[in-house]
Amino acid sequence: MTQIELFLMRRQKQIRLTDIARHIGCSIALLSKYENNKVAMEANKVQKYKEFILKN
Repeated sequence: MTQIELFLMRRQKQIRLTDIARHIGCSIALLSKYENNKVAMEANKVQKYKEFILKN
C-alpha cells in the first residue's frame, strides 16, 4: 500500500494525526511532514503508522 493510499484511507476513516502520533510516540509535525513527503520516518514508525490506519 502506497503512502498516498494510506493518507487517503486515514482521511476517509477520519483518523486524526493526534491519535496516530500518540500511538507511535512522535510529533504531529513529523507525521504531517511525512505525509507531505518532506521528511522520511524510521521504518518502525512507518510500520506502526500503517498498522494504526489499517486497524481502525
